[in-house]
Amino acid sequence: MITTTLFLLLATAAPEQSVVRVQVYSSRHDWVSPWKMQPVGGGMGSGFLIEGGRILTNAHVIRDARQVLVKKRHVADPFIARIEAIGDDCDLAVLRVDDPAFMKGMTPLKLGGLPKTLARVTTYGFPLGGEEVSSTSGIVSRIEWRGYVHSGSDAHLVIQTDAAINPGNSGGPVISDGKLVGVAFQGLPGADNVGFFIPAPVVQHFLKDLDDGAYQGFPDSGLRASDLISPAHKAERRLPAGKSGVFINAVRPGGTFDGVLQEGDVLMQVEKDVIGDDGNITVADAQVPFYHALDTRQVGETVNLAVLRGGEVKNIKAVSRRLNRADRYRGRYGVAPRYLVHAGLVFMPLDAEYLRTFGGDFRATAPRELLWHHFLREWQNPEEADREVVVVSRMLRHPVNSQMVVTQGSIVSRVNGKTIGSLKDLADALDGNSGEFDMFEFEGSNTIEALSAKDARQAHKTIMKTYAITKDRNL
Repeated sequence: MITTTLFLLLATAAPEQSVVRVQVYSSRHDWVSPWKMQPVGGGMGSGFLIEGGRILTNAHVIRDARQVLVKKRHVADPFIARIEAIGDDCDLAVLRVDDPAFMKGMTPLKLGGLPKTLARVTTYGFPLGGEEVSSTSGIVSRIEWRGYVHSGSDAHLVIQTDAAINPGNSGGPVISDGKLVGVAFQGLPGADNVGFFIPAPVVQHFLKDLDDGAYQGFPDSGLRASDLISPAHKAERRLPAGKSGVFINAVRPGGTFDGVLQEGDVLMQVEKDVIGDDGNITVADAQVPFYHALDTRQVGETVNLAVLRGGEVKNIKAVSRRLNRADRYRGRYGVAPRYLVHAGLVFMPLDAEYLRTFGGDFRATAPRELLWHHFLREWQNPEEADREVVVVSRMLRHPVNSQMVVTQGSIVSRVNGKTIGSLKDLADALDGNSGEFDMFEFEGSNTIEALSAKDARQAHKTIMKTYAITKDRNL
């Protein structure tokens, strides 16, 4: 009888018993001086216990972490946690505490489903760094598809609520009818009572991905599609009456639909989800972009499609794939920048983190040729999709390079007669040079610059010491 009573108490334990405060000490790599680390800082968020003795939180809560501590409710001393998995593309992370005392008195929260609009939800966490668990209640305002701020590139399903989500709430559970329906993760700047949480389907995808011990991430469609609302366009595509779909404008190399879909196809259905002429599918009581249907698949799983091609409906299969090169569009956390220093010239690959060195709104401040390469090149020149653009990120002045005219962000096209398609190509071209000069050719301006190879090598140690550089490369 006592055993039964204890089981019932545990099964009905209040959610706040499973919520922890996450204290993070972090140090970020410096993309301006990529051989350096920025000063250590502190941050705080929330997390909660799930099955398997794991703690679920946001990836942005523990970004660039050097140490993570978790504090239980009404327990004075924090526990040391280690990071077990991070999904920067979906802003989720798993922590684990090895101390067996941590689990005492805690009950894992059970994952539920997708709540409907107007369902009541309660968020739990430590807003504004408080010592006690706080809860706020509200309703589901809408289910939609929105960009995830942490990665700066990915978009997934989100749920908007008027339950207050403040700094410190991030990583806390969102509960409806006693079930976990999401993870609080971001607000809307300048708007009152508007917050967002990561819904259960995204959380479920993340956790299932970890079953094999490694996180692969969400598949990349590689599609550029447009609505098919115009009656004339439908007739031109010979779309049958009563049918709907989206027009395929382009297919990126290496994505899920590369070699499967073609420009001019009409994608009508993904799995069981029928695509409307506006590109939306029905999820619960909401309309969201059809890309969510691919989000339900794990990398490597088959995706079934219905496609109109040449006036004929075809049933086609694709294998879900992830574009590794898409990491260049994402924020980079917990990884060191890649760079090469040669005679005071600092070279780096073009990616989102480098572009942020031009300022927060880099779309307005970065050179236009860099923005074209970053956002548009692989759509307009798909044969160059895998090319890694190498730029001169800065000049460390020394007499050996004082007369060189090279601007920040100059794109390196050839060095010592060799075409540069990656940072490694550049290193090989410089390290393997036996000529008298190092010759640099830059894209766009058609500028050619030269260094005395002998003088450059002789100045190398002085430059490294002057600028306190311990390592001249991280390829």
